[in-house]
Amino acid sequence: MRSPFFSSKSVLSFVGGLVVFTLMATGCSLVTAADDGPSEAYKLQLATHLTEQGASMYGAFWCPHCARQKALFGEAVGAIPYVECDSEGENAQPQLCQTKEIKGYPTWEINSAFYPGVHSLTQLAALSQFQNE
Repeated sequence: MRSPFFSSKSVLSFVGGLVVFTLMATGCSLVTAADDGPSEAYKLQLATHLTEQGASMYGAFWCPHCARQKALFGEAVGAIPYVECDSEGENAQPQLCQTKEIKGYPTWEINSAFYPGVHSLTQLAALSQFQNE
């Protein structure tokens, strides 16, 4: 009679767990480099393009959605054309946000059209007609 401890299911579970543990312990990941997303150079080129096109991202320093949008730009975050709408934020321009009738954060203004919400870099590139060279 075979012991249930050594069933094929328990052995597979043990081996699978051991593989996952080993990958985690060594800092490896099951995610490949192809999943890393756009390069930092691409992000900077897009941020620069948005600025050159006169685009703006309206937001507030306390807004978690704005933080998510900014995080998509990685190290190029300082190059995005950001307008602070909360009067308590750094370099605040609340009057401009009121004039533009910004209702929620973040809101992008690209080519005189407004796009509320968080947008992927791919979406922002398409909206601004960015051509990656």
